[in-house]
Amino acid sequence: MKKIVKAVAVAGALAAPAVAFAQASTVQIYGQMYSGYDQVSASGATAGPSGPSNQYASRGRIPSNSALIGFRGSENLGGGLRAIWQVENQLSIDGVGGNNTQTMANGWNTRTTFVGMTGGFGQVLVGFLNPPRRQFGSMVALVPGSTGTLVANTLLSAVNIGAVFQPLNVATNTTTNTFGTGTGGLANNIGTIFRSQGVSYTTPTFNGFKAEIMYTPDESRDNTAVGAGQAQRAAKLWNLGLNYDRGPLRMKMSYAKLDDWTLQTRTSAQLTALGLTGADKTEQWMLGAGYALGGGTTVAGLFQRATLDLAQSGGLGDLSIRRDLWLLRARHDVGPHGFVASYARFGDNSVSGRALAANTTYGNSGADTFGLRYSYSFSKRTQVGVDYAELRNKANGNYFIGVSPMLGGGTGGGAGVVNAGADPRIISINLYHSY
Repeated sequence: MKKIVKAVAVAGALAAPAVAFAQASTVQIYGQMYSGYDQVSASGATAGPSGPSNQYASRGRIPSNSALIGFRGSENLGGGLRAIWQVENQLSIDGVGGNNTQTMANGWNTRTTFVGMTGGFGQVLVGFLNPPRRQFGSMVALVPGSTGTLVANTLLSAVNIGAVFQPLNVATNTTTNTFGTGTGGLANNIGTIFRSQGVSYTTPTFNGFKAEIMYTPDESRDNTAVGAGQAQRAAKLWNLGLNYDRGPLRMKMSYAKLDDWTLQTRTSAQLTALGLTGADKTEQWMLGAGYALGGGTTVAGLFQRATLDLAQSGGLGDLSIRRDLWLLRARHDVGPHGFVASYARFGDNSVSGRALAANTTYGNSGADTFGLRYSYSFSKRTQVGVDYAELRNKANGNYFIGVSPMLGGGTGGGAGVVNAGADPRIISINLYHSY
């Protein structure tokens, strides 16, 4: 019996430090559910070379928006030092892939996931990270969630490359530039506002100022050149962010440099069709600010310049594409009632280094978009909203609203894509709840 008592005492003594150690740790479950009913359509597309315009018939859908569930925690290591971690997962509320069928859209650590250390020196994270350039969306959104009808992230990631490889024929007013993937498998949305794996460092805050730098290494480097006369790609990126947040004023600046990113998945045959080697460089500057005017009114805006330099085959030098974006947004709250107005303009592409065929133009590739939202907040965590958004593309513009505003096939024109010149519209009734 004495031996048993001693054994229990020893086990308890050994367990005590572990219990005390665990008490210094915290784990939190958090997330948000965000869905509703959308009515979407797009009309007025520029005619294609073989016949009528490719329109997108009005239809309803159940959006998933930015529904998520996450787990995060920290451990106090003493001396102001903490270990931190997070695992965040996308949820597909609708459970569909565009054709009303269940898919495996839900996944594990599909959103910002990391482990790191924080203390008086600042913060270091490693994992699947939310880079400085993506954080602009939360500053100017003034609406819940990170996706949805009026969220800015989708606008910030789009560059109309199709207008360069499939330019508008001004003699016949026709184009083959489509909403989705065009020549050589190159999509128009180049994806400059994505999360990516990497390591980041954020400084401590000094009088409202702090800085962050993030690096994504060339893990996907090609072992050899893609093909004869083509590049050995080494996709990597750097992103520097500067932030000021004090009182009613918030300001952000971001500079991102992406090497071999736009063309990293193109095959040798696709690169040949495009007349490119596979080497490319993207630079992106962003400047933004938000200000709380008082009385329930907040205004925000940003400017973004994205420049793509794509190396051409045959020693022709770089094909350079530059696109500017301006966005303005305002929110006014009266008790539980919220009102948001938004306007954005995509400038026409500025293109150099590539000769145009006769009767074609790189112009008319921009767009204007505006949106309105009314919301009613039942609490700090639950909100119902009604949105209307419309995007007016120029003749060879094919920008869009939301993360995946045009899904589904069907027969006839509009089988899953929308030609350049179409004007997407969305009316949405939605419910947001955070936990």
